[in-house]
Amino acid sequence: MNSLARSLAFLCLVGLAHGQGNAELFFTATPGDHTVVEGSPVRLRCHAQPSGSIKYSWKHESQILSPSPRRHQVSGDLYITRANRILDSGNFVCIAHEENSGYTIESSPAKLDVQWISESSVMLESPKFSSPLRVGIEIELRCHVDGSGEMRYEWFKNTKSLITNERVEMKRKKKLHIHNANVEDNGVYTCLARNEAGSSPIKQSYPLIIPTNETATIKVVPQNIIVKRGDPAIMHCVYENADTIEWYFKEIGPLGDEDDRFVFENGTLLIRAAEHRDQGIYACHGIRDEVAQIYTAELQIAYLHNLSDASFEPALNQQLAVVGEEQELQITCLEPAGLPTPRVFWRDQNNHIISDSGPVRVQENTLIIAKARVDEDSGNYTCVAENLSGTSEIDVQVIVSTPSSLISSPESVTVMEGEAATLTCSYTGMEAPVTHVQWLKDGMLLKETGGPTRYHITDRHGNVTLHFKSTDLSDRANYACGITTKGFPSLKSDPATLNVREKLKFSPLPIDKILELNSTIKVYCKAQGATNPTIKWIKENEGEKFPEHVQDINGTLHFNGVVESDKGRYICIATNAQGSINHTINIGVGIAPKFTQTPQDPTETTEGNSVMLHCAAEGDPTPQIQWDKDSRLNNLDDPRLQVLKNGSLYIKEAFLSDEGKYGCTAGNSGGLKRIEIQLNVKPLEGYISETDSDYYDGSMMTKTVTITLSVAAAYMVLVFGLMVYCRYQRRRRKQQYPDQGDEKLENGEIHEEQTELKEMNHKTNGAKKKDNRDSHKSDGAETAQSQSSNHSKKSKSSYDKLAVSRSNLRELKPLGRGEFGEVFSTKYQVDGEKEQIVMVKSLLHTKDENNLQEFKRHLDLLHKLNHENVAKLIGLCREVEPDYMIIEYTDWGELKQFLIASRKDEVSNPNPDAKPRAPQLSVAQILALANQAARGLKHIADNRLVHKDIAARNCLIASNLTLKISMTCMTKEPYHQEYAKHRNQVIPLRWLPYEAVWEDEYSTKSDVYSFSCLLWEMFHQGELPFNKLNDDSVLTQLKAHTLEWKAHKAAPPALQELQDKCWSTDPRERPTFDDVVSKIGEIVVDSCL
Repeated sequence: MNSLARSLAFLCLVGLAHGQGNAELFFTATPGDHTVVEGSPVRLRCHAQPSGSIKYSWKHESQILSPSPRRHQVSGDLYITRANRILDSGNFVCIAHEENSGYTIESSPAKLDVQWISESSVMLESPKFSSPLRVGIEIELRCHVDGSGEMRYEWFKNTKSLITNERVEMKRKKKLHIHNANVEDNGVYTCLARNEAGSSPIKQSYPLIIPTNETATIKVVPQNIIVKRGDPAIMHCVYENADTIEWYFKEIGPLGDEDDRFVFENGTLLIRAAEHRDQGIYACHGIRDEVAQIYTAELQIAYLHNLSDASFEPALNQQLAVVGEEQELQITCLEPAGLPTPRVFWRDQNNHIISDSGPVRVQENTLIIAKARVDEDSGNYTCVAENLSGTSEIDVQVIVSTPSSLISSPESVTVMEGEAATLTCSYTGMEAPVTHVQWLKDGMLLKETGGPTRYHITDRHGNVTLHFKSTDLSDRANYACGITTKGFPSLKSDPATLNVREKLKFSPLPIDKILELNSTIKVYCKAQGATNPTIKWIKENEGEKFPEHVQDINGTLHFNGVVESDKGRYICIATNAQGSINHTINIGVGIAPKFTQTPQDPTETTEGNSVMLHCAAEGDPTPQIQWDKDSRLNNLDDPRLQVLKNGSLYIKEAFLSDEGKYGCTAGNSGGLKRIEIQLNVKPLEGYISETDSDYYDGSMMTKTVTITLSVAAAYMVLVFGLMVYCRYQRRRRKQQYPDQGDEKLENGEIHEEQTELKEMNHKTNGAKKKDNRDSHKSDGAETAQSQSSNHSKKSKSSYDKLAVSRSNLRELKPLGRGEFGEVFSTKYQVDGEKEQIVMVKSLLHTKDENNLQEFKRHLDLLHKLNHENVAKLIGLCREVEPDYMIIEYTDWGELKQFLIASRKDEVSNPNPDAKPRAPQLSVAQILALANQAARGLKHIADNRLVHKDIAARNCLIASNLTLKISMTCMTKEPYHQEYAKHRNQVIPLRWLPYEAVWEDEYSTKSDVYSFSCLLWEMFHQGELPFNKLNDDSVLTQLKAHTLEWKAHKAAPPALQELQDKCWSTDPRERPTFDDVVSKIGEIVVDSCL
């Protein structure tokens, strides 16, 4: 019992330690499931925090994955350059091991599904042997091809697509059945199979030969041949009982004896010097009694592409491979494109072909150096590819490296802030690029983020020096030099401390101030140094003595009721053991703006009338008046709009487009004040503006045409009525004169009339029956459609208007994957218009009703909206599957990727495919983007729509810093870690409030919550919210209402207050988007002034 208790206690301690490790070490990017075509590259992502001394490894089907030329790691990510269905299918797990603490975590398994297809061959299935083939039997051919998923088959006879009929039919897709076979079925049969991996290469065809005495019978079937350009090409073709044998090339012929071609009497075709123009399908016709038997073959010209740097696996830099002494090197040389398939082999330094055995050997095109030796194995190795066309070669320089050694470590240094400093270490090792040295700052790689003016590194024959031209307080740290030699573990020197003594300085430097008259205000002066300084103020020419309402408390001037005499020059003096410094500022006294006249809110007018919006303010100095519309300062550039000298805004002639929110801002050196009013413009019936004159002219023309057609129709009705009346009168006269009527009957007039009436009734009855049938069908269709959509008719008509052609799309470049399917970017152009960048969302899973409904929701939302800050829906491609939704895109793409690229520390960026380094956004720029996002979301809310997935990944940013709300929704790749599955639904968990997650209540107020999360992302440069919590923890805290958001400290206080309101647990306490736009507009104007 004691031993059992000790064992249990030990297990508890181990479990506790492992749990603590998981709390400190966590994944920021984990691998996701992938479906890839065999031979294509794939990347499995993996990154953990805190970054530093983390070692990554991978498992495949529970087995540790060993590195190979085809599979290699870059940081934590696993790259597979050519997916193999046998070696790569299955589950991959990423392992992150923190070396300092010893903690280890594993990711969830990521499944790799490799799709493939083999070559196709045609085989005779029935009868079993070819000898009994004769007229009238049943023949069955089978298409032999293997592959993944569902196959689609297509059959060809003499290279032409085979048309099935009652006698020739496809059975079980892969079999071709020929009933009652005859000589018309003779020919060369091939088959083609297609699946998600592509189409099958044709390996072997089958010549069907049914002999008869009435037709020629082939004895030697022409074969496909490959010849070298310029060499002779010979195709044999022998028929029995043939009157003549003729050759056709691409259905042109018969071919005669020419300079470059010759047909022998036995049917053999000779091409004396084959050229590219001779490539193609040749048909041999055996003719008897004008009945031809045809068999085809293909002539191809051999070719071979050159080997290049891209031919090596793994990729080599400047064709250089480095391997450590006594270690193994593997380099695969990929066969280049060629016909026939090239043979690849290697030559050693002495130009001898390397065999498949020994310490230096070649296996499946891979050069293997088992235990590298410095003298024997270093040198140039050559990869050779050859086929009928010729050979191609490329060299690889192999260097066998030896370990480096550290001679001396850097020594600690103490300098004054702003002075120069140097740290030096020395080593012995091989020259670059085999050995290189890097400096570490507090264990992290030192990057030259400050540019060459901050510091630089020199390496002179093993002496590596880190130079600081001007030290900063941020340079205080422990520094070590790391020596890396390819093929061996890195060496790290002992750390040296760089001590930077802080000099006495103002932080920040005091600036000139304008104080408002009669206000209570403080003027700060802060300084810092090696020791805390003493700070005091004096007024120029008046000394340290201040009036009673002014106090100097530890360097802060307190004005308790500002008076006019407080104007003047003030000097701040800071003193400590290092010395004394001072700085002078000017303090003025003024009066903040105050509105004396404001416009009525709301103001209403009629289209075409003039409008005066009054705005006047007073203050000292006199305030300046600035007008804006919809929070944009440049929205009033119109000659109809004029700002008068008294500050009022005069609109000479109101247009419907003038409707909106108008803001009046009064500002001076004492501060600013702002008001906003709504201007409503009502349309005037009968009023035609200049912009509508063209429409008016067109409308009058339409009315004229309508009246003309109506008169013509009335005239035709009158003529028809007269004709009916005349015929009726003639019939009455015939009845009154029967003799005369019988005579006319013989002429057939009355018979003709009866026939016309009968036909008319028949047509009428038929039309009624047809109408009845159609009406039943329509009712059924409407009932069925009403179950799936309440607006089917409206949707159908609107979707038809959205139809665009796929031919307008350029090459599709993958962006990621969502619930519907792949997402691409491309360029779109119609009828010579300017080319624009678009995003293409494909709909693959059409059988999933939830996906269809969500796809339609995205479609309807973007289709109904028209706003400069909402991505526009361009069209819908429905010609073939999959359906494509075409949406406006930008040159910089998703805001998320831009924010990640703008980070100072790229080590924290787990996405190697992120865009190049981007400028870091200032607070003013973030506010401008937030303002645009808020206005776009206000437009969505005004149309009574809900977005449900507001985040940086679903916003687009352009190079002119304009922002658009979009719906990329790439839930599977690359943003799968930002979504979670909850109650069988994939949701953006970390961006949603309680009621959306736990009560499925989505509304404008839940969008307001998500908008505040978007602001958080902007200030945190695309960081994952609550990245130290897993999804289950977020769900638990959200349910318990303990999940706490905190705005970034760099955000203005007013914005932080707004964010806190948006994150309120009670949706009723959250502001509307009208309030959000108004508040952010005030903050933006404040930051501009």
